[in-house]
Amino acid sequence: MSVTRSPGGLTALPLDEDRLDLTAPFLWKQALCLSMQNPPGRAPGQGRHSRSAAVALLLLAGAALGAQTAPTWEELEARQAQITSIDISIGDVFDPSLPHENHWLGRAANLLHIQTREQVVRREIPFHQGDVVNARLIHETERNLRTFRFLKDAWIEPWVDEAGGVHAVVRTRDAWTLKASAGFSQVGGQRNFGFSLHEANVLGFGKDLDLSHEKTPERSTDTLLYQDRQLLGTQWTLATRYQALSDGKTRFFELARPYRRLETPWSLTLSASASDAIESVYNLERTAYTFSSRRESIFLEGSWAVAVTGGKAIRLGGGLDLKRSTFGSIQTLEAGGLPVPQLRDRRLQGAHVSWSLFEDRFRAFQDLAGMTHPEDYNLGWEAQVSVGSYLKSLGSHVASPFFRASASKGWAPGSSSLLLFQALSSARRESDGWQDASLNTSFTAYHQGFPYQTQAAYVQVDAVHRPDPENHLYLGGMDGMRGYGNHLLLGDRRWMASLEERIITPTNWLGILQLGFVVYADAGAIRRADTGRWSRTYVDVGGGLRLGNLKSSIGRVFLMTIAFPLTREAGTDRYQFVVGNIVKF
Repeated sequence: MSVTRSPGGLTALPLDEDRLDLTAPFLWKQALCLSMQNPPGRAPGQGRHSRSAAVALLLLAGAALGAQTAPTWEELEARQAQITSIDISIGDVFDPSLPHENHWLGRAANLLHIQTREQVVRREIPFHQGDVVNARLIHETERNLRTFRFLKDAWIEPWVDEAGGVHAVVRTRDAWTLKASAGFSQVGGQRNFGFSLHEANVLGFGKDLDLSHEKTPERSTDTLLYQDRQLLGTQWTLATRYQALSDGKTRFFELARPYRRLETPWSLTLSASASDAIESVYNLERTAYTFSSRRESIFLEGSWAVAVTGGKAIRLGGGLDLKRSTFGSIQTLEAGGLPVPQLRDRRLQGAHVSWSLFEDRFRAFQDLAGMTHPEDYNLGWEAQVSVGSYLKSLGSHVASPFFRASASKGWAPGSSSLLLFQALSSARRESDGWQDASLNTSFTAYHQGFPYQTQAAYVQVDAVHRPDPENHLYLGGMDGMRGYGNHLLLGDRRWMASLEERIITPTNWLGILQLGFVVYADAGAIRRADTGRWSRTYVDVGGGLRLGNLKSSIGRVFLMTIAFPLTREAGTDRYQFVVGNIVKF
């Protein structure tokens, strides 16, 4: 028999078993001999071909010796089976075994591409040779590997040898990570131009480096970004960003040890940021006010897992919140009836404690928000609550209690349906009442009733109360109303809803682009800041191309659509082109 991987798992295909049974011991011995040609002490990169050949022979031997259906990790865990070995197979960007990818362009790309180094993948594997099989941990490892931008896919297959030993074969497929591009996107009638040089897997070590220039209607921006999810080969992560703006600059730094696994005992995060820029307040797609701002912040938080049981973790923590904001004078342009922003210099410095819940109930889906790539969604609860106070003793200009809370949950009513819920809320209490209070909730639904089709629905409800200038609420193109310009209306209450019909065709260009189509409708309204009353309900419809980028880790869906507003104000454009990597749900 032979074994092939399908979206639902492994499918066994019967072949000439007598012939395979005769050759299986030979294949197994050859695989073990080849695997010894690259012992742990050998330098990285040496013996790669022998290692790959060993893995290939292990797969053939496993196929020869297996039953009609390969055992699942859950079945092996029930047997208390032990892991005999861990083998890693890293596939190139293009798979030459697939006819539509075996072409000169694919072979050239594989030749130019620097393959991910084995130690990068091995560092993410928490189980070891001799461990008893833990199915949940293995599936968690698959998900963690798929979060790396330089990997298009990752999965772990069990192979059982003739002696009953379980061999974990970790298989990954590299994505094309070098992106040199020049282009534009258009949403809400505003065009963004730019070019970039982005490598998401520097020299195969998994480091992310980005150099880019972008010009928008608001400003031009030059960016230098570096991210490292395995700092010095450890579980620590580093993220840095420097941006030179035409009206200022921004700096960001974060050093963290995150929760990579359910059983990770503790985490620590230190981040700092600073920005100088000219900010604007908009209404009716025009700039109403502008002002200069300077913001600085430092955030420190540590937390510990106090209870981990039954696929659930409860964590407690605490930390420091240090923020400072200063503003320049306001310049009035086209305010109309819009109230003047209340700008107050702020120095908020305090401490907080936190509680969080995490349930590991993930399921993998395909062709929901993206195309052809596995998409992992959690059907369990994820929740976090932080409460604290800004204190004058720590340098705050005011004593002010505050809170932040978030929650998310997923449901799968059937094998072809998914529901997602998310909520975020935060506020602080000052002497004159609640300040910068916000509540954001959303529901997303997917249904795949027919092959190559996905129906998607999205509902979002938001509210703010006395928001800080950077947290204003708008209704417009960038917010999800694709038939309208950006910053159509400013307000403090908002609802939006969208429906989409997505079709993925079998048309595939050289294994690089997948052709798809989409039709959609959006609706929404906002309680206007200039009148204090709810706006009309705005509705738009649209459709066009939905292209899947199958090889790049950067931007997996690209839209080229046109949207028509059905509810129009005086001066509203008759249509809007929506172009770019803009996928909200």
